[in-house]
Amino acid sequence: MLTKKELLSQTIEHIDITRHNPAPLVEAMHRMAFSARDLARAADIYDRMLRDQECGVILCLAGSLISAGLKQVFVDMVRNHMVDCIVSTGANIVDQDFFEGLGFKHYQAPSGSRVAWMTTSCANCTSTASTTR
Repeated sequence: MLTKKELLSQTIEHIDITRHNPAPLVEAMHRMAFSARDLARAADIYDRMLRDQECGVILCLAGSLISAGLKQVFVDMVRNHMVDCIVSTGANIVDQDFFEGLGFKHYQAPSGSRVAWMTTSCANCTSTASTTR
């Protein structure tokens, strides 16, 4: 059994997409199969949507996206006017983003453990935890 110190040893770090250029990777996905090609096609559609001044972009969020480290991507999308509206599950808004705003953190589980993610604000308490199947 892992100790609390082991479970809370590595925080999730939100990716700063502005430090990367995903365009060549996504472009290469046009020549791949299944979901990779679907992602490339979705990127093309999104690019057309951004260029069309009459098109509204709705960002739909579901799943553990904030706790996975994508919060800064969404912040950058809003700040750069890349979305017009966000529709989200309550988990992303309350259980993840709101708690981070209060100072809580999400943690990576050690390799091989059954704990998928955790949220905590101090060494003496954990507010949420999720386990894999």
